[in-house]
Amino acid sequence: MPRLMRTACLLVPAAFALAACQSTAANNPAPSSPGRDTCGASAYSDRIGQKHAQFDFSAPNRPVRVLGPDTQMTMDYRIDRLNVDTDAAGRITRIWCG
Repeated sequence: MPRLMRTACLLVPAAFALAACQSTAANNPAPSSPGRDTCGASAYSDRIGQKHAQFDFSAPNRPVRVLGPDTQMTMDYRIDRLNVDTDAAGRITRIWCG
């Protein structure tokens, strides 16, 4: 088999695989797009750096998830869920939707 043909046989499937990944990423924007505050996370931004135990983040019809540094979490994206990230000392490090 000529060298050019062998190279083409290896590169064409790789190009198709990369193209498939590219189109999937373009159709599914990142969940943490700037400007998306559907769960009201920005209302709690003043609590960052404080102990999470002193606050009640619950609200009717909105799920809340408090995540420590080693907490396992599901990777499902829920636009209405408020997530509260904490450090090992229990201080809030980030509040976000998803």
